Amino acid sequence: MKVVNGLGWGALILALALTPLLAVDLILIYLLDDTSFPILSTLAMLGCFYLLSTTLSFFVDGLTGALRSLLHVHVPRLFDTILHGIVSGISLYAVLSFFPSIDLSTFTVMAILFVHVFGTSFWLNREDSKEDVPSELDLIDQQIVHLLRTETIFSCVERIQSDYPELPKRDVLKRVRRISQSNQVATSES
Repeated sequence: MKVVNGLGWGALILALALTPLLAVDLILIYLLDDTSFPILSTLAMLGCFYLLSTTLSFFVDGLTGALRSLLHVHVPRLFDTILHGIVSGISLYAVLSFFPSIDLSTFTVMAILFVHVFGTSFWLNREDSKEDVPSELDLIDQQIVHLLRTETIFSCVERIQSDYPELPKRDVLKRVRRISQSNQVATSES
C-alpha cells in the first residue's frame, strides 16, 4: 500500500512540475493549428509524450553519465541537448502515431520540440552550474580569508593543505593568491 501512495505522490509532483510545460504545449497546439482537437485526447497525447520522453531521457542521462565516469571523457552539454532533442522528436512522433485523431502540422511539432530542447538546455546548464561550484569551496574560501587576516600566505597554504588534503596544492595556491590579491585591492581602495 505504501508503494501505491509513493507512486501517487510521485505522479502528483511530476504532474505539478510539468504543468507549465503542458500549458505551453497546449497554447502552441491551439495557436498554431487551425483545427481544434478534443481537449482530453490532446491532454492524453501530451501526457504519453511526457512519459515516454522522460523515460527515454533517463536512459540518455544514464548513458552519457556512464560515458563521463567510465571513460573519463568530457562530453559537452551540447551533445546532451542534441540527444534530448532527438529523444523528444522520436517520442512525439511515436505518440502521434498512436493518436490518429490528432494531426499536428510540421510547424507545430517543430515548435513543441524547440520548446522542449530549450527547456532541456536550460535544465542541463542549471545542473552544470551546480556541478561547477561544490558547496565546500565557499567554506574553503571563507577559511582562507579568515586565515589571511592573521597568518602569512605560506602558512595559510600549509594550513589549508593540511585541512583539505584531497585538494591539489596548485589549486590551494591559486585560491590563496586570488583571495590575497582581492583583499589587497579592497584594502587599498579603502
